[in-house]
This record gives sequence, structure tokens and C-alpha cells, in this order.
Amino acid sequence: MRENGPNKLSVKEGTHWSILLIKELITPFADLLWAGAILCFVAYGLGHDPSNLYLGIIIVAIILITGFLTFYQTMKSQSIMDSFKDFIPPETIVIRNGVESKLDATKLVVGDVVKVELGKKIPADLRIIDSQGMKVDNSSLTGETELL
Repeated sequence: MRENGPNKLSVKEGTHWSILLIKELITPFADLLWAGAILCFVAYGLGHDPSNLYLGIIIVAIILITGFLTFYQTMKSQSIMDSFKDFIPPETIVIRNGVESKLDATKLVVGDVVKVELGKKIPADLRIIDSQGMKVDNSSLTGETELL
């Protein structure tokens, strides 16, 4: 346990959503578009050609739409990664030193023999020693609904 640490997913300190949104709106490509929009507004101010105003508004709209869509996808991915924490069961049956006992899943160590029962979640990366008609449901990882 000292060498590998506890059997749990490490939690990364999250960034506030407003910071993530701002980062999406000031990427290098978005900065070029911001510069183009500002130049369009300056050109409109100098010459009063409405096409420059419209172009500047469209460029700003494109920056905002792509920024919000990317932000939405990032937040969705982050929530999926956060949901992986629910995959590890709180307790599991372990055979350690020939004795079968219930143990907190975070206290598993390399070399423990884990007894996996029908319908139970698997508490760690395991090697299968013996199975009888075992089927695995990977749908939560792959999105497929068929059992393999």
C-alpha cells in the first residue's frame, strides 16, 4: 500500500467554470478573430460602411458560439470523468493469507485475491484466475449496449 498508494482514483483539483470559459474565448485562433473584429469596428468608425459593422458582429458571434460549444463539450467530458469515481465499490471480498474477509476496496494491495460475484462491480485492475461463464459489461466505457 505504501509503494502504490490506496486503490482509488486520484482527484485533480478542478478549475472554476468561468476560468475555463474565458480560456476557450481567448485561444490563439480566437485572438486572431478578436483582432479582426476590432479592425472591422475601427474601419466602420472611420468610414461608416455598414458592411464592416456587420462583419465585425458576425466575427464576434462566431467566436462566442465556438467558445461556448467547446466549453460545453469540455464540461460534459469533465462530468463523465467525475462519474468514474462511482465505479469502484465501497467494499469487496478478499482472500488474503488464506482467509476470506470483507475489506474496504481502497485498502486492496497487489497480490490480494478478490472474489467477484454476479452483478458486483470490480474494485481494481485484476487478473482472472478462475471463472465460470463470465461475461463483462463494458457499455459504461464504450457506449455499446451489448454484453460481450
